[in-house]
Amino acid sequence: MRKHAVLFTLAALEMTGLVLSAFFWFVMRKDLLSTYATGALPWSTSLALSDWFVPVTAILGGAMVISAMLPGLRTKTRTYLAGAGLVVTVFGLALAIWASYAPAFENLAG
Repeated sequence: MRKHAVLFTLAALEMTGLVLSAFFWFVMRKDLLSTYATGALPWSTSLALSDWFVPVTAILGGAMVISAMLPGLRTKTRTYLAGAGLVVTVFGLALAIWASYAPAFENLAG
């Protein structure tokens, strides 16, 4: 039972990351695109608000966590795979949020 508790926790955290990624994609991204519609954006902001970045990182992370549930893998391999999937999803979301709001904070400073 203890072996599966780690995988269950990582899967629950991955689901939280996927829900937050979906919220960013469907709600926040639309507002940010309309806000930044009239200006040149840095490459990081363009990447974060692109059509593919957040969905690709979410799908890759989710696929890694799902593949970690395959019964033929060792417990240690499953844990590493699920943890790496969580990192991919959360890193993509964190980069997207940071890069999306960076131009707004730069304009406040100067």
